[in-house]
Amino acid sequence: MELRTTRQMRRNEQLSKVMAKRAETADAPAQSKPAQPQPPADKLSVSRQALAWLEEQNRKMWEQEERRQRQQSRVNDSLSALDSAKKELDAMGKQLKVMNKCQKIAAAIMRGDRVPPEDLEYLMNNDPDGYKLAMAMRREKKDPEDVESVLDEEDRGGGSVEEADSGGDAPAVESAGPSEGGGETSAPAE
Repeated sequence: MELRTTRQMRRNEQLSKVMAKRAETADAPAQSKPAQPQPPADKLSVSRQALAWLEEQNRKMWEQEERRQRQQSRVNDSLSALDSAKKELDAMGKQLKVMNKCQKIAAAIMRGDRVPPEDLEYLMNNDPDGYKLAMAMRREKKDPEDVESVLDEEDRGGGSVEEADSGGDAPAVESAGPSEGGGETSAPAE
């Protein structure tokens, strides 16, 4: 397919007319031979205005494509931010569940009730400061109640869901019996 401007087309028409006249005069004696037809060539003539319009449309199409790509990039960024926010929210939800269980265990200790040993261990591992505070503030009860465990099966079997951010083990606290007056307990020296 050829693309030509109008000026080139006019010049070529004039040349083709001149060439056709020359060919007729040269082929006049050889008219007894059948002439083989030439396969038609696809030609498209475009004026300068049409060419400018096509270039403008092409430019607009590229701008539109770039705009669409930028928009898609923004959507992808938003989706990735949403995914990371969802992961962060899930992690915070798990941490909230752990802290809620720790709070229930600490409250039972402060009331002077008997807490299952796995609950005490869970509290020591996940909230060592809460454990220390609960032991320091526990009250003595004449008839302490046995409290049911607040832990799920996964908490009992797998240990703690998330380790506390303290970075180390909690110091061992002697719990031979309830202390009076909320006195301090001390850890053995290492």
